Amino acid sequence: MLSNKVYIIGGGVLCVLFIALAMVEFSTGYPEDGAQDLLYAALSAIAGGVLYVLDRRQRERRAAERRDAR
Repeated sequence: MLSNKVYIIGGGVLCVLFIALAMVEFSTGYPEDGAQDLLYAALSAIAGGVLYVLDRRQRERRAAERRDAR
């Protein structure tokens, strides 16, 4: 199973790619497609952010369990 960090990085990469694609589509005259790509960029950024928060909380819980086990 891949770690959450891989998914976080993947979400960031997809966000950047969708923003670049939206810029290309806006400049070539397809604003509807560009707006849809910006929506996908926002969704991938939100997903990456949620995974980051969940990963951080998981690490904090593990650290607390290790402290309690001592």
